[in-house]
Amino acid sequence: MRPGETIEAPNMGMRVTCRESAASSGGEVVSFDLWMRGDATPPPMHVHPRQEERITVMSGSVRSRSGRADRVLSPGDTVVSPAGEPHTVGPAGNEDVEMVAELRPALTYEQFMERSFALDRAGYVNAKGRGNPLRMATAKPHEAEFFLPHIPLGLQRALIRALDRLGRRLPGKI
Repeated sequence: MRPGETIEAPNMGMRVTCRESAASSGGEVVSFDLWMRGDATPPPMHVHPRQEERITVMSGSVRSRSGRADRVLSPGDTVVSPAGEPHTVGPAGNEDVEMVAELRPALTYEQFMERSFALDRAGYVNAKGRGNPLRMATAKPHEAEFFLPHIPLGLQRALIRALDRLGRRLPGKI
């Protein structure tokens, strides 16, 4: 993604506008505006083993689960999830929310977003924002350091690589 570029995932109820890309920051950070529809399902609890994630609320009420803390954030509030800490954010109610997200270092997170959003736009994600695991594995979450907590990372990497290979054989490639 280039700074200023916007991508949408209508079924997931999300829109992202790039502020700073891996390329423009020398790999230091990927930063983006994140809009979520009020009825959007938040991403699953996840962990970035080598990335810090910082979320600042711009509008709306955001439910943040980070580590053991579960709280509702208001505009101006920021939550920082250090590398390795399970976390997620999403609308706290039915109103749309806007946030600024930063991941340090950038790694390949923006490519993961682009692939995930492309799967959504191609109709491979349902109205609850969830997709077939074979299809979603083709977004390569393991390369973006997007993992589920409490499951060994080596096992997840191996499983996602296998699902990716199978998913690429499905008809209707992106």
